[in-house]
Amino acid sequence: MAAPQRYNGPAKDGDWNNYRDTITELYLEQNKSLKEVMRIMREEYYFFATEKMYKIRFNRWGLHKKLRAHQVAELLVQRGRRAAVGKPSVSFVHGRKVDADRLNAYLRRVSPASRKELIAILSGKIESVEAQKRSIEEIICRTPSPEPEPIPVPRRVEAPDSLRLPEECMQIVQSYVGGALEGSLWQLTPDRKLVFPRRPRAWLDPVSSARQLFINGFTKQGFRMVRIAFDDYREVMMRQDPSLLIETCLALGALLQSGPGLAESLINYARGMSRIVFGPRHPLHLLFARLKGASPAEITRFVGLLIQVFLQAVQADSRLKPTWLATIYRAMLNSNFIEMHTAQKYMQDLIANLENSPSPSADPPEQDAIRKDIDLLRHHLSWLTNLHNKPTEAAASARTLVETCGGRDPRLARFSCYNMLRTLPTSHEVSAEEAVDLMTRSLDICETEFGRNDNATVTLLATLQSYLRRVGRTEDAQKVRADFEKRWDEVMDDIGRLKT
Repeated sequence: MAAPQRYNGPAKDGDWNNYRDTITELYLEQNKSLKEVMRIMREEYYFFATEKMYKIRFNRWGLHKKLRAHQVAELLVQRGRRAAVGKPSVSFVHGRKVDADRLNAYLRRVSPASRKELIAILSGKIESVEAQKRSIEEIICRTPSPEPEPIPVPRRVEAPDSLRLPEECMQIVQSYVGGALEGSLWQLTPDRKLVFPRRPRAWLDPVSSARQLFINGFTKQGFRMVRIAFDDYREVMMRQDPSLLIETCLALGALLQSGPGLAESLINYARGMSRIVFGPRHPLHLLFARLKGASPAEITRFVGLLIQVFLQAVQADSRLKPTWLATIYRAMLNSNFIEMHTAQKYMQDLIANLENSPSPSADPPEQDAIRKDIDLLRHHLSWLTNLHNKPTEAAASARTLVETCGGRDPRLARFSCYNMLRTLPTSHEVSAEEAVDLMTRSLDICETEFGRNDNATVTLLATLQSYLRRVGRTEDAQKVRADFEKRWDEVMDDIGRLKT
């Protein structure tokens, strides 16, 4: 039997073939239930597959604990031929020995319908279907020989503690993606694009706002926003959109930068909620359970790996929107999940794929959408190459926000706002007066583009208040604070109305 391999992926054809003997041994020879087989394969071999995937594979292999009529018919034919020439027989179905007592027991207890089918097969009145023919190929009758010593089922080679967590998590993520696609949990368009259902409000927005509120000293409001995000998370999990795992990982990255314990709180919440919503054996619950107790450094390292594994697994069987991928790569870079050169390489690949995608038959709107996406990706790449982590990055973000107002590309406008807020503390070449001016102008744009009580607008107001206080403009800071608190109540009212 095959020794367990690391990183062998979830239920791919090669992996099923490698572990076929092991699964057969457990299911037939050791008479384990399917759920028990699934548990052993998951825990001892890092082999993850859903119950439906097992059943599909068992049918393909013709692997059943109970004999089927077509198998009994083939056994009777082969044993009869050998008996006619005086040869004793020992019979095997899929490698499992079927002695005369078991065959006779089947014939005694066979139902009338199965008996009728058996007689029809033996008389040649009906032919086996392809699946039955493949199953018959696994039936062997031969002269008895000394039985070999039983081969023990090999167990996994234990990985070092430093490797076990990422190894297990990678397997679980691949299993989750494979099961979601194979089980049609996620929808695909005819050209294999993954469908992301529309939502009334982005779940990650409150997380991003909470991070900025904590940074600027609005602890009470930050925790309120975190609670809102956690309340929304149950609905996100119930829908189980394709972006669920990615958004959870990105939220962890944001909360890791917000203060001690917040990321761990999300992991604990996700672990408990996934057990309630999905059950204790669901891949996502297994994943969150393994992340529980990991240190912040381990979470940063492992979560970045999980996102990359998820994206690779999804793109093996479907297509993802390049601009969505670009947003993910930028967020991963901001949370230190990937290195700069990795993000740049990913962006370059996205641009190259898009530039090669237009076809002469594409209609003008489609070609225009592709050109806009290419422009946005080139902006991302240029930003990574020339501005990321530079002392003037916040000022560049504010300029981009100004340039993109008026509907040129709202995706870039919103990104520029959050990027300015994220990088302002490290933009030491920006003077205090320039920083206040940047935020004031950006606030006007956010109110026009996104709305007075939008997360980005209110978060920007909180940052402006904090910055004014920091540079000694106390009276101005108090006015902005009063405006912030009034808007905060309005934001909470708006969120409450959305929930009802």
